[in-house]
Amino acid sequence: MLSDAIPFRAALFDLDGTLLDSLDVWHRVDAAFFRARGIAYDQEEYSRAVQGMSFRGSAEYTRRRYGLSESCDEVIAEWMRMTAEEYAARVPMKPGALDYLRLLKRAGVKLAVATSNKPELFRPALERGGALELFDAVCTSAEVGDVNKRGGELYRLAARRLGVDPAACAVFEDALDGVAGAKAAGMAAYAVLDPLTAPYHAELRAMADGAVEAFDQMCRHHPFPDNARRCVIFTAHCEGDVRKAYAPLPGDYVLCADGGWELARSMGVAPDCVIGDFDSSGEPGDLPTVRVPVEKDDTDTMLCLKRGLAMGLEDFLIVGGFGGRLDHTLANLQALHYAAARRAKAQMRDGATWAAAVRNGALRVPADVLGPGRVKLSVFALGDHCSGVTLRGTKYPLEDGTLANTFPLGVSNEFAGDAAQIEVRDGALLVVACRE
Repeated sequence: MLSDAIPFRAALFDLDGTLLDSLDVWHRVDAAFFRARGIAYDQEEYSRAVQGMSFRGSAEYTRRRYGLSESCDEVIAEWMRMTAEEYAARVPMKPGALDYLRLLKRAGVKLAVATSNKPELFRPALERGGALELFDAVCTSAEVGDVNKRGGELYRLAARRLGVDPAACAVFEDALDGVAGAKAAGMAAYAVLDPLTAPYHAELRAMADGAVEAFDQMCRHHPFPDNARRCVIFTAHCEGDVRKAYAPLPGDYVLCADGGWELARSMGVAPDCVIGDFDSSGEPGDLPTVRVPVEKDDTDTMLCLKRGLAMGLEDFLIVGGFGGRLDHTLANLQALHYAAARRAKAQMRDGATWAAAVRNGALRVPADVLGPGRVKLSVFALGDHCSGVTLRGTKYPLEDGTLANTFPLGVSNEFAGDAAQIEVRDGALLVVACRE
């Protein structure tokens, strides 16, 4: 349901310098590109000249302006080679960008990418940043004839794909031509002020309907609705007591993976949707259902997790998931890692066992996570190595240590207080609590 607090029905996002903190990558590429040719150039002048241009438009301008002998395709190919690894492995999302995208998605706002960049570059960065599944449309300048953004054609294309009138759209841009194009398309425009575009921040502020340095500052332009809710996923198997595994909260969005609907029904819970190939149960005839093929890449639990993430949800409880077939248990634990890699909070519990994953961050585990009684707490590396691992509030503490997935050093620890604080600087940890 669309929130009345948001003054637009669709949000169109530029990527470089807006959602992705990547302008420094392009500055380094420009410097290396011209240095290899012995060409002196002015970085600020060049950046301003090519802003808003497509890849091909930028290549054509560069060839003409500096008298290059290479073809446009050769210039583009070199830029791609120089940037592909950066986007795939290192380019981060802008601070607050993912949180804002999820807030808008939960509020019912449709989202689109509108960029001059190439999908081969930006898709891996958005996927790694946990944002790709949030977008209802992805549009590039190549689809509108490689024209500059200033005319607004790219934004009109995005509005058509979203099925939203341009007047109900807002564009987020870091470049003057992008803001001008949004206004030309009859849309609201918000300027995202990147430090590397400081020379024309005053112009951006004057032209745009609003300007922010980080996305949490958008609260100056519209209220942030309190629309966080938990996504509960019932699996088809619960080894423990389902009533100890799931305590309903107001507003829970409930999904069932395949036969999980029978588990939910046993608790009197009406699912919002059942997703599965129904190889472990019959298909319910009275519930909203999405039937998927038996032969597929994702497990039914993973499909539920991805559906929740695509809705902008970031707090997940998987009910059951342990026991039964070992391969199913391992697949569900990998789903926890998938959520953690996308900065979502996910836990799995069946009343006797609890698990969560934490990646490049911290996790607080209360000693009564499974209720009263003695509990064993274990920590395992999900990758080859996890560095900067710190355990506090445990019988066997650790400070800035390293864990490897070839030796179970973190198994069978115990709580030494009301809670354990677990941190990892680099890597992903699986944290498991089991009853004695």
